[in-house]
Amino acid sequence: MKNGMMQLSPPALAAEALGIRHKFSCPDPQRPIVVDMEKWLRMLPDISGIREDLGKNLDYWFGRAPASPSGRLFFENISVASATIADLYTQTWQTSDDFLKTLPPGAKNKIKKLNLGQIKLSPTIQSLNARFTLNPSGKAAFRNLSQVGMVAARKPKRLLVNIGSNNGLWDIAFECNPNGRMTFRAELRQLAKELNALPPEVEHIYFNNLGLPSTVPNLMPVPDMVEWHEAKKPGKSKYYDRYENRFGFGYGQMTGNQLKKLDEHIMAVNKEAQQILKSAFDNPARLHFVDVAKLLLSYDPKHQKRTANNVVKLANGKTITNVMINASLFGNFRRGGTQGLDGMHATVVGYGLMAQQVLDSIKRAEAGVNPKKIDLDAAFDRDKLLNDMPQIWNAGLWLWRDIRRARADNRPDPVDGADDEALRDVMTLASQAAGQA
Repeated sequence: MKNGMMQLSPPALAAEALGIRHKFSCPDPQRPIVVDMEKWLRMLPDISGIREDLGKNLDYWFGRAPASPSGRLFFENISVASATIADLYTQTWQTSDDFLKTLPPGAKNKIKKLNLGQIKLSPTIQSLNARFTLNPSGKAAFRNLSQVGMVAARKPKRLLVNIGSNNGLWDIAFECNPNGRMTFRAELRQLAKELNALPPEVEHIYFNNLGLPSTVPNLMPVPDMVEWHEAKKPGKSKYYDRYENRFGFGYGQMTGNQLKKLDEHIMAVNKEAQQILKSAFDNPARLHFVDVAKLLLSYDPKHQKRTANNVVKLANGKTITNVMINASLFGNFRRGGTQGLDGMHATVVGYGLMAQQVLDSIKRAEAGVNPKKIDLDAAFDRDKLLNDMPQIWNAGLWLWRDIRRARADNRPDPVDGADDEALRDVMTLASQAAGQA
């Protein structure tokens, strides 16, 4: 999460296509919010340099609450990473600042040394993120405004809502938890009331549903090589015998039948979420649903044989798919590409696909609005990861998977040596930040 990448979020891409990008500001912190995994992978094996960079990030965020370098009092994109549904109406600058004050003495230095102890890294990063995103100036007038409260105060014509993954879906797909379930009803009912109460100037509310776990690149078939053979693809709405989380904090496996049931669970959650939202709105015409699940199912060559329609074929000859992102021997992009290194968060191309789905909904809902199509070739060109894969990722992805497998089985790490230790440190910190999201 850093300046530059935040400017390539789906709402920002949608604003470009609508011709209003100049009116749509995104958070612009001077340093990444603690973790900068891509940079650190490129720095390996310079572990001292990585620790120094981490220290600079921590000094920036744990010092006086940083302000927007552009002098912004607020941003149009007020999404906060790791947020749950309830956070949209409860988390504020003040609650975030209060949480940070509860951290144990010396928390910054403990994180610098990767000695987390009782420090929960994800809510710490989330609070640093929210404090900046919701009130970059730190002004008292904005300290108690939640994300929904900010919308109520500013009254935008349209509101894009993407929420719910952190209410259970993340645990299912990132940690490969076959027993994972969504916890959302009470929070969503309250959010529905909050959204319904927004001023009438907020004419349109676009609500994304949740993608199905099977379409997430992080859940890959076991054994490894079956994923590359077109003849071994199970087909649409069918499953491999077994899956693992290719990346993650811990290691897990689940059967195809378990994953099928989880897909059905998320489909039921999406349906129920629509019902909860519709029933709460006095004017249901304000509410529009963006079918992200359908989008991701349509781009699922992980399970289906590749066709011209279920992959993104770029002008540069690259093919973007929903398998786990891989690098070639020399660090060039090889395969995957809808999601980044953690197999969960989208690349700019993936966000472009999501933005297009939102724009299609806007075009249907708002008469006379005819946005431009998202240029996926341009999206690829703007993505540093896809154009400059960390060379170590070719081996690092598999090494980290094997380390997690060994730890899950109480076996020694299958590596030794300083360079491998450096890789473990980087992967552990970044994975803890993402795995708790």
